[in-house]
Amino acid sequence: MVNPDVPLYAWEQIRELIRGRVDDGTYQGKLPAEVDLAAELGVARGTVRHALTDLVAAGVLVSVRGLGYFVARNRP
Repeated sequence: MVNPDVPLYAWEQIRELIRGRVDDGTYQGKLPAEVDLAAELGVARGTVRHALTDLVAAGVLVSVRGLGYFVARNRP
């Protein structure tokens, strides 16, 4: 899923992909586990984590320790 011809880092491409899935309703509630997303997208788990952390900082997702990532109710 990561396109080497796009002038964005892999984590930025993953971030935009996940944001798109949130916006179009593909992800509602709990997101798939980091390891599952990494396998699906063909990237390292750390790359996925970087993207998810950035989306948490932007208010799109919330992280609950031990449970995973969830779509924020009042997101921008």
